[in-house]
Amino acid sequence: MLNSLFIITRQGEILIERHYRGLVSRTVVESFFTQHVQKHNRIQDVPPVIPSSKHYVIHIFRNDLFFVGVVQQESPPLLILELLHRIVDTLKEYMSVLSEESIKQHFVTIYQLLDELIDNGYPMTTEISLLKDLVKVPQSVMKSVVDTAINLKTSGGTGRSPVPWRKLGIKYANNEIFFDFVESMTCIVDVNGLSTLCEINGNVHVNCKLSGMPDLLLQFKDASIIEDASFHPCVRYARYDQDRSISFVPPDGEFDLMQYRITSVPMSPIYCRPQLSFSDDGTRGNVNIMLGLRHTMGKALEEVRVEIPLPALESQSLNVSQGTVVYDAKNRVLRWNVGKMSPNDKTSNPSISGQLNLPLPKKLGDDQHSTADGKVSRNGPSAVAVHFKLNTVPLSGIKVESVQLKSEKYKPYKGVRYWTTSGNFEVRTN
Repeated sequence: MLNSLFIITRQGEILIERHYRGLVSRTVVESFFTQHVQKHNRIQDVPPVIPSSKHYVIHIFRNDLFFVGVVQQESPPLLILELLHRIVDTLKEYMSVLSEESIKQHFVTIYQLLDELIDNGYPMTTEISLLKDLVKVPQSVMKSVVDTAINLKTSGGTGRSPVPWRKLGIKYANNEIFFDFVESMTCIVDVNGLSTLCEINGNVHVNCKLSGMPDLLLQFKDASIIEDASFHPCVRYARYDQDRSISFVPPDGEFDLMQYRITSVPMSPIYCRPQLSFSDDGTRGNVNIMLGLRHTMGKALEEVRVEIPLPALESQSLNVSQGTVVYDAKNRVLRWNVGKMSPNDKTSNPSISGQLNLPLPKKLGDDQHSTADGKVSRNGPSAVAVHFKLNTVPLSGIKVESVQLKSEKYKPYKGVRYWTTSGNFEVRTN
């Protein structure tokens, strides 16, 4: 399993290192950063699993930080990746805002958490409700003590809970549970406007404020559309295999109940028609992009933006019918922030057009603009990225039919919300 764990900044500074099975030299991480991270134009293009002569380097990039696991023996890479994501989620729960600054402020707490989360390289205590009994949340980021005292009273009984993720004696003045279905659409559109890949990856986030030991049953209107699913340990897998119902005793507080994937997506909610052309020397480019709505179920798209990867940009003369245009020199991306697109808006579709001026490239050969990593080529960038957010609508079509409570006599308030965001939504230009 895991030999060592490193937390690294975008600039390559090591903030945290924890060794579980012998000492791993920092040169492994330095090689990962110089030979892989710095060679790619986009961080998402760095392979998540990188083999070397003696180690496997497995990493994720979240909150502008690299979380790097080093293993010496062959291990299931998905297990290591899931463990790294669980570490990030735990630190976010403790730090409130996970960043380079918050990590430097709470070194002691982080090392205590890493010792509880992992033992001899193996995952041990990963349930947040149990971790909070073992490692105290720093006072500077604790939630309101007054609200906790009013809403939650835990008895001092010595009985042992029948499930490891929930304590006995939990009591709330107001019993309620909320389900948030957060879906991310991944879509690749070819130059002809046809989708070569379109799928939904969803996450069901739960905020549980129920007294006692509630036993819940969640049922969908049409669960057959779910193709792949993974669950929190509280879910009874046998019941889901039987009729696709989710039977569980929930942890207290916030947790992720399940993740799922759906590929039977009817249509993307937005279309993008990009026309990009560059001069032979790669110093001038013409841009013409138009957006339009398709399948939004009558709802407006929020936070719409289009990103065009460019290696450098000296100036631009672009006209937009809606929104603003900015160039992010740090990430080398031209961003068209469109804003809101409503199906009730009868005006013309948002568009952008004009000219780009790029610096004269150094003479590196005929392939100086080739871009497997997203850099501009003689024909311009190979794809543009589209981002959006759609509230109250699950594009996958998933719907909750009922949430039933057993083993307790009170009637809780139950709330279900849906929204969809863009994941890796790319439109090919050539």
